[in-house]
Amino acid sequence: MLSDADVTFHPSWWHKYAGVDFDRRFFFDAPFRVERDRDMRRALWELFGEYGLGEEDPKPRPILFSDLIASGFLYSELLGCEVKYSPSDAPQVLCAEMSDEDALSLKPPSLDESALWRDVEKQISYLEERFSSVISAINLQGVQNIAMDLRGQQLFMDYYDDPDIARSLLSAAADLSLDIGKRLYSVSDRVSGGVTSIVNRVRPHVYLTSNCSVTMISEKMYREYLLEYDALLSRAFPDFGIHHCGNNMESVIEGYLEVPNLTFLEIGAGSDLSRVARAVLGSAHRDAVCCVRYSPVKLKTADAAQVKKDTEEAVRAFGSDEKLCFSCVGIDESVPHGNVKQYLSVFRP
Repeated sequence: MLSDADVTFHPSWWHKYAGVDFDRRFFFDAPFRVERDRDMRRALWELFGEYGLGEEDPKPRPILFSDLIASGFLYSELLGCEVKYSPSDAPQVLCAEMSDEDALSLKPPSLDESALWRDVEKQISYLEERFSSVISAINLQGVQNIAMDLRGQQLFMDYYDDPDIARSLLSAAADLSLDIGKRLYSVSDRVSGGVTSIVNRVRPHVYLTSNCSVTMISEKMYREYLLEYDALLSRAFPDFGIHHCGNNMESVIEGYLEVPNLTFLEIGAGSDLSRVARAVLGSAHRDAVCCVRYSPVKLKTADAAQVKKDTEEAVRAFGSDEKLCFSCVGIDESVPHGNVKQYLSVFRP
């Protein structure tokens, strides 16, 4: 196969095989994280260097948060959620269970007055001073993901019972996303590696919104409530992408394809690739790069022949691999190294 492919490991994997703790210091102490980032890239080389992963002698790089794990929490914390840190897990957002009154009056924070955002800016200043550049890998989270952290499952009831509450939450999340996105692009030409690391190679300048939770709603609901916010972001950041890690992208793809400036789509493992491919190839976004995700659960038992078969099915669905890339995200310590090597060997024999 000629398509590009990548793997992303769960924090528990890094904790076991690279000795990295994902406490608050990892995310907010820039000199400390820069060194842990070197440890992580060195561990990749030692285990998978033959497939082009990692570096034998990694040099420090100006990384803001991390493109070697997936962890979305900052936007939710800025809007009032509590976050719990763990040595072997990504930061966990505790739902704010926001009341009707608080949700209706919600406004995005003034970042210039936010102590939490100042902690981010201090890191940016440090990285710029030391490296003269920044690689932003803050997870961009996505509008509904953030709203769910604030309101919980009640958000889905709001869609039916109180649309004003839903739109207040979504608008605040979108406004915050716009503000942060503009600030990140002012210091970094890459902002989406914390959503999906493969974009740094195949679509480095894309703004990739995280639509993880869209798997829980219908296309009709997406069009009614979320399309306008994705479109708003896509007009502000016209190299725009949508990450859908759910196993049913076909159920909402027609709605996604109404978003302007769509240049990248990430297709969740288990999605109907034939239906997604037909929709994409028949749309104005037929030239968008599509990343096909492979299930880390399936990877526990899949051999190279199975991975190759699955990958060839994806290529057949799209007609070629010219606009395809592949990724397996969330690989934990229970997946044997040999299985990871078999996956990579399909693309880098």
